[in-house]
Amino acid sequence: MSYKRIPATNAIMRRIIAGICLLMLTACQPATPLPAISAQEGEEFILSVGQSAQISGTDLTLTLIGVPSDGRCPLDIECTESGPVIVQTSIQSSANASQDLSFNTFTDNNGIVPDMDFQGMTTRIEQDGYIVRIKRILPFPQRFEDEIKTGDYQIGLIVTSSGN
Repeated sequence: MSYKRIPATNAIMRRIIAGICLLMLTACQPATPLPAISAQEGEEFILSVGQSAQISGTDLTLTLIGVPSDGRCPLDIECTESGPVIVQTSIQSSANASQDLSFNTFTDNNGIVPDMDFQGMTTRIEQDGYIVRIKRILPFPQRFEDEIKTGDYQIGLIVTSSGN
């Protein structure tokens, strides 16, 4: 049996393969980093994953690394127990190397972290003479089937001097 090459088919296949390669290359390009923000000591500020905040009047920079675990119960189902959410940040001052901070907490259905401390939960961390406190974790899970994408998280934080 002999096969005949059909030039039009080869040209079409080359275009399809070139298109797929181009798609893969653009999908693999790193995302443009979010711009750093300036935040005031004692005032809540919001960070997205990968974003940093320079705390005005200090030498502190706080960066949101990610949300590796979110066990909160979505609004569309009734759970007997809602799990915690873990938020990873890093803090750096000119005097010390960058250090990772991990918050482990609950939120209400609006994403607000309670002001009171719970056993085994970490809502505030003292570091380099400052207290970093987590205030909110958004968005709150709405439906069981939906997964919150890493880039959708926004975390509210407050930094205060531990002397205040």
